[in-house]
Amino acid sequence: MPKDKQKKDKKQKTERSPEELAAKATAKAEKAAAKAAKRDAKKAAKQAAAPVFKHVRKKKLASGKGPTPQEIGESLVALFNAGKSDEAESTWYHRKIESIEDDGAVFKGWKGVQEKGKWWKENFTVLSMRAIGPYVCSTGFTVIFTGRIRMPDGAEVDAHECGVYTVEDGRIVREQFMKWAGAK
Repeated sequence: MPKDKQKKDKKQKTERSPEELAAKATAKAEKAAAKAAKRDAKKAAKQAAAPVFKHVRKKKLASGKGPTPQEIGESLVALFNAGKSDEAESTWYHRKIESIEDDGAVFKGWKGVQEKGKWWKENFTVLSMRAIGPYVCSTGFTVIFTGRIRMPDGAEVDAHECGVYTVEDGRIVREQFMKWAGAK
């Protein structure tokens, strides 16, 4: 093919109608707009995500395998409010549980918890008691207990305490009770 003819064919290929040029320009503008929208969405998602901290542990805490702290907490509260606190303990407490009272007394293991419970039931009379919660985190939960109790001397008092429970592999391994600072 002669050179003149090649130049003429090339020129014909590059010449386009105004409609073709408008369509090409529209397509190019749409592509740029989509790219900008994607970039803006990515930027917004990054801003909405949790901030990046320098001094935070890379591995998050967790309670391990088995039922979650929320599942255990909801069950414990439901059983307690149904008057089945012994069933809640036998269902969820680990045999090596540690139970800490507000005065710092520590009861070790399932037998220690049973011993404490027996003494408590022999010395106090529950007139009314209610559990509220659970307030849940990745490694455990908290329950607020309120009610009215008859003391060994016969006096009736309002009871307000909070139990903080630590969960590992589907069992409560630690409970710690805290009394309300306003209690007398």
